[in-house]
Amino acid sequence: MSATDLLARSDMAPAPSVGQSDSVRGTAKRWMIFNAVGLAGLVVQLAFVALLVRVFEFHYLVATAIGVESALLHNFMWHQRWTWRDRPARSRRAVATRLVHFHLLNGVVSLIGNVVITMLLTGLAGIDPVIANLIAIVGCSFINFAASNAMVFRRRARGWVSALAIVCVAAAVTPSAEAGPPAAAAAAWTAYQKQVDAQYEASQSAHDSFFALDRQPNASGWRGDVLHGQPVLFKVETPGVADGKIHHWIGAVFIPGMSVPTAVDRIQQGAGHESEHYEDVLASHLIDRSGDQLRVFMKLRRTNLITVTYNTEHAVEYKRISATRATARSVATKIAELANAGTPEERERSGDDDNGFLWRLNAYWRYEAVPGGMIIECESVSLSRAVPLLVRPVANPIVDRVARESLNRTLTGLRTLLAAKVPG
Repeated sequence: MSATDLLARSDMAPAPSVGQSDSVRGTAKRWMIFNAVGLAGLVVQLAFVALLVRVFEFHYLVATAIGVESALLHNFMWHQRWTWRDRPARSRRAVATRLVHFHLLNGVVSLIGNVVITMLLTGLAGIDPVIANLIAIVGCSFINFAASNAMVFRRRARGWVSALAIVCVAAAVTPSAEAGPPAAAAAAWTAYQKQVDAQYEASQSAHDSFFALDRQPNASGWRGDVLHGQPVLFKVETPGVADGKIHHWIGAVFIPGMSVPTAVDRIQQGAGHESEHYEDVLASHLIDRSGDQLRVFMKLRRTNLITVTYNTEHAVEYKRISATRATARSVATKIAELANAGTPEERERSGDDDNGFLWRLNAYWRYEAVPGGMIIECESVSLSRAVPLLVRPVANPIVDRVARESLNRTLTGLRTLLAAKVPG
């Protein structure tokens, strides 16, 4: 007996009828039955996710996709024989058509909604994958009921259901990773980097606009905040990039009782020991030093929708402008995403296998003496793949919050480094 035979026969199984009309009472009763089936499907999904993640050690996103598909098949069978029993499918072909529509509509909501929400909750907030799945299921259930009632289990299915669902999939799914940034994104990055480099060079001889924050019209009053001990974190709006996203943040902090030459010397002497002071640096060592030019290896942990670890190398050049001013420019010359980070199977991904969460990374540092100490500013500019259009309203604020917190941890780590004993 085929699957469609089984599903078609299930329409004849005993079950309470919801009624031919969709009155308020009938809809409420159907909604209750829908939720009962959904709760059973929830158990199925969570059981699969827990089994695959905790026993077989599947990646949580793969486990989520498998769990959702299992719940979809379970729910469809019971909706056929119980929730919409008053709207029976008259043939195996009708059952198959419903199954396709159920996958395309409810599947779009469940697969994309569950995976994206789980990715945000687990990848960003560190919530347990099973709990993240539970939250996602509740959020998607309302849309699923309305779509099923109006489009899947209606008495006459409409052909545009499939087309609509396919369009939704095309609009929502993230494009596959490529070997490095696409040409358009790389060109946009080069142009933007030249602009930031030019401002960096010009600031070294400027009297009133030494810091990048001095050139931001919406950051007026930042010096007063910094001098009162409050770190300043500012997001710079960047131009749109085809197939990519440029992130530009500026942070500043006040270091009391320290001169610029002392701070630069201490930072240089601490090169290769960043993992002792910066939370997002898991390992580090000095590759080479030639005067005020250094090359440093750092194993970085970055978060952009999900937590990713990288092996990176940075070329850093310090410029001692005067006794009261100095600058530094850091460019990541290598960014290699790691697979199975922190395990014996850890390895660097190839360019074709990279997820594109961090393609480029520059940092521009400025140091200036002020009464009572000095101000240090960090200007961070990076390039990543674009956030999928459909989830930008939800994902972009989270990405910004994570970037803000990451920059704040960098400034906090710098304070720790400057306060620490210089390595021997």
